[in-house]
Amino acid sequence: MEGAKQGLELLSTVLDAAPIPEPFKSAVKGIPDIALQILTIVEAVKGNVEDAEALAVYIANVTKTTMRPFETKPPSSLDRSPAMKTRIEEFQGVLVEIKQEMENLTSRRLRDRVFSYSKDASKLAAMKKKVDDAINLIQLETAVATSHEVDLMSQAQQRNNEEHLLMFQRQGIQQQLIMNQLQLIMSQHPYMTIMNQQLNLLLTKTSTLEIENLINRLGPGDSGALKKPPCLAGTRESVLDRIARWIEGPADSSSHCFWLVGAAGTGKSSVAASVARREKKSRRLGAGFYFTRDEQERNRRAMMVVARQLANWGDRRLRAEIASAIREEPDMTQMTPEEQFQNLIQTPLETLESTSSVLIIILDALDECDDQYATLLLRLVGKGLARLPAQVKIFITSRGEPHLQQFYTSEPMRSHVEIHSLGEEKRELVDKDINAYFRERLPELVGKWVANASEWPGEERLRVLVLLAQGLFIWATTVGGILGDVNFRDPEKQLESILSMDRKTHLDDIYAKVLERACPATVDNGVLVLFQNVLGALLVVQAPVNIYTLASLLSSAAGDYQAFAERIRATVLIYLQAVLVVPGVEISGPTPDAQPIRFIHTSFVDYLTDSTRCSYRFVVDLPKHHKRLAIGCLERMRELKRNMCNLDPSLLNSEVSDLAERIRGNMSPGLQYACVHMAMHVSQVPAASVNVHDLLGEFARERMIYWLEGLSLMGKAPDAVGMTAMIEAWLKLNHPSPTILSSRPPSSTLVGDPDPRHTDAEPKAMRKRDRLRRMFSASSPKAKANPSPPSATVPTEIEDVTATLLYDVRRFVMEFMEPITASSLHVYSSALPFAPSETMVSRFYSHLMNGSLR
Repeated sequence: MEGAKQGLELLSTVLDAAPIPEPFKSAVKGIPDIALQILTIVEAVKGNVEDAEALAVYIANVTKTTMRPFETKPPSSLDRSPAMKTRIEEFQGVLVEIKQEMENLTSRRLRDRVFSYSKDASKLAAMKKKVDDAINLIQLETAVATSHEVDLMSQAQQRNNEEHLLMFQRQGIQQQLIMNQLQLIMSQHPYMTIMNQQLNLLLTKTSTLEIENLINRLGPGDSGALKKPPCLAGTRESVLDRIARWIEGPADSSSHCFWLVGAAGTGKSSVAASVARREKKSRRLGAGFYFTRDEQERNRRAMMVVARQLANWGDRRLRAEIASAIREEPDMTQMTPEEQFQNLIQTPLETLESTSSVLIIILDALDECDDQYATLLLRLVGKGLARLPAQVKIFITSRGEPHLQQFYTSEPMRSHVEIHSLGEEKRELVDKDINAYFRERLPELVGKWVANASEWPGEERLRVLVLLAQGLFIWATTVGGILGDVNFRDPEKQLESILSMDRKTHLDDIYAKVLERACPATVDNGVLVLFQNVLGALLVVQAPVNIYTLASLLSSAAGDYQAFAERIRATVLIYLQAVLVVPGVEISGPTPDAQPIRFIHTSFVDYLTDSTRCSYRFVVDLPKHHKRLAIGCLERMRELKRNMCNLDPSLLNSEVSDLAERIRGNMSPGLQYACVHMAMHVSQVPAASVNVHDLLGEFARERMIYWLEGLSLMGKAPDAVGMTAMIEAWLKLNHPSPTILSSRPPSSTLVGDPDPRHTDAEPKAMRKRDRLRRMFSASSPKAKANPSPPSATVPTEIEDVTATLLYDVRRFVMEFMEPITASSLHVYSSALPFAPSETMVSRFYSHLMNGSLR
């Protein structure tokens, strides 16, 4: 009320000084004065009616908005408009009438007002309608007058343009004569030619800058393809020579694609890395993308990454074509995968000149991409191969998975693909390469602890190691990791243990040895449980995590996770360096920017999840660890709060220049992970879990709106629709009892319940909002166009408050997607105030509104 009064007083002062002619000025000036009197009347009454108070504030707000054009000199047509003066006087009359009604309504005793509540509500609604009608007429008259003014200005401008047209034509003839003379002078004076070249260069730079800005919208172009270790010099020469012959071979449609197929651990990625390095030196590597199983979200950006690299390849026309596609659709995320492939890759590549050099695109470890996206990508590539220029060649590596085999063994790809299987290579060639690997790497790995490391371990023991590898490079590299492990510092003892294995040993045996050595049977049960939890979490995380994020998700306590992270490092990770990449694992102490932990090879992941291969002590039960991380995520989300990044509510997310830094400073990596991936972990919990249900209920009642704020900050707000649906579906399948929540706020009712009696125990804000919602809903066009869903379509009371809240929030996000996505704080100011009062999201979170009228 106080803010509305101050606004009206200021408006009255401004209008008093505005250059508006009389008697028009008196009519305009009277409007805010009467609105101010209405506010004063309502404010003066103790125990005033809340609806009357809200209507008074509403009148004050619309008065300020309607009168804003008159704060400065209005269009002259308004000064001369009798109709406008009439509308202003009518609005003044409506306000005088409402002022009288307010005096009558608020002067009655409290007892009379209680018994006349329904009649008063109708009167207030009628008053509001009168205000709206008067304002609509004023706005219409203003629009007509302004349009008339614009027409007059347009006619004057047109006459002015006609007067100048002949002059421009005469000047154009003169300019052409001058240009002809300049060209003649430049042809006779070399220094003038240089100036012309510099001018053209400046224009080219301007165009180049625009293209650069467009290309930057694709995001980073580093796919990690060149970061994988290549083959050692002198190894894999046979397959590398065959790939080189394919690249150098005739440029025809039958040689568009080379597909390298091999089992886990046969060195496919090393071959791909070697090809990438060689072709980069020859400037033929157009793009390279390395798929990885633990980064599916990044995998789904493959086409944008490839497009970015193609744009940087060096062909100006190709780069311009890609930029043109981005100009047509600036938001790449709005393109379907088919559109991304067609517009960013296929069509630009078709513009390559036949005389340009060979262009290689590498897609490594395609089997690690989720089946659905890999299938889509191959379908698009297969359809487009025949249309690509002959010099465009695609190199793919993968395991021989059935869903991939069906593509390279059937049309349309079969006639364009050359297939090479690493399993068909001669065994003696592979053994020779593994022998070379051991000779190269072992002296480096064991040199600190073995004398004459260059001759260690001797020819006979080296021969046995090669036989035990059975053609698997991953076996050789894992053994190298064991022998060079700084935690044991006894390569001789470790080697004897390995050589004592059965000659028919398999990769599983070496993995078993790594695990038994890291967590022997003599350790106490607490260490074993921690060991199992760490490996299980690393297998089920939906995005790579570092040691501190891992600690925060596994810890049951909030706060500083440094001590727990140190325990994980010293107890588990430091002993698993033969199978895990753990950056800085030897360094104790806080390293907040630590890089993610990764499995060295996916064959170890396969081993850990197969109970027929892995020991019962270490085999990972995936649903069990999804449940653990679901609980960890829900506990981390207790850190959520309103405006957690301390943003200015008036700014959009895109207008906060340091938003990324604010997110890093106020949302821990564990909290960010939890906001994005909690729903996936919950959906994988196999059966009813009291812990998960209780935490979900607490999250739904107390923090779900804060969660939307967090998702908006991270640019993930649209994902809330799918995540809430995922959790809701899980709740329907895994409900432990008729009601999950042991209690709920006394003011809450499920959708479909009869309206509760308003009691004094109810929050004042909720009573006010519900009554205002009923009062305004009849005249709200949006309410008519988008009615709330019938109660029969949402979960019933038996299905509990949590499911109903999830349903409401899903509809809430779909309805208010634009403001929530644009600004994290608009969830409170531009969305919550318009949520129907009968919905659970409104009942639980209405107290968070920014004082908006409901």
